Amino acid sequence: MHIDPNRPVGGEARKSYAAKARCGFWERFITGSAVLDVGFRGHLADTVPIVDGAIGVDVDYPGYDGRILPFPTESQDAVYSSHCLEHMPDYVIAIQEWHRVAKIGGHIITVVPNALLYERRRRPPSAWNVTHVRFFTPATLLNEFESALLPNTYRVRHFAENDFGYNYDLPSHKHPEGCYEIELVIEKIRPPAWDIGN
Repeated sequence: MHIDPNRPVGGEARKSYAAKARCGFWERFITGSAVLDVGFRGHLADTVPIVDGAIGVDVDYPGYDGRILPFPTESQDAVYSSHCLEHMPDYVIAIQEWHRVAKIGGHIITVVPNALLYERRRRPPSAWNVTHVRFFTPATLLNEFESALLPNTYRVRHFAENDFGYNYDLPSHKHPEGCYEIELVIEKIRPPAWDIGN
């Protein structure tokens, strides 16, 4: 897969897209040609999906209601969503849908703003984006996935706080600069024959 480090992806993804290309992030987690980029457009008119050939899914995509994806079960090599989950009131269904459409061995790549870096507070309302319905720390993001998905149907393959270029010197009343996000990548796995005990 060829990755153009200057690809005009969503505004937040642009900040560290080239760095992720250099370190092999995209090649590691986007391993096939069937890719969804959920909530790709954001507020920029020139935005394209995360990699060549990916399908950009936004609220105006035919058959998509902001929760249920109009794609067959286990049809996607990767599902990518950057700075979208914080806008979704029904996160359980959204996460379950991302997992449903992912193939066994496929990855779900989720990026959300870190409340402690972006919001600089623990609870809504947001000072910077009134459509943020939930705030995230690393623990709360992982908890949302654990509450939405059955045990042993996925494995965490990457979990990091991305503060690339973040300006820690700005006061809290100024909009943050740089990256201020949490990255979670899970791999969908075939569940084992055994069940979790109590």
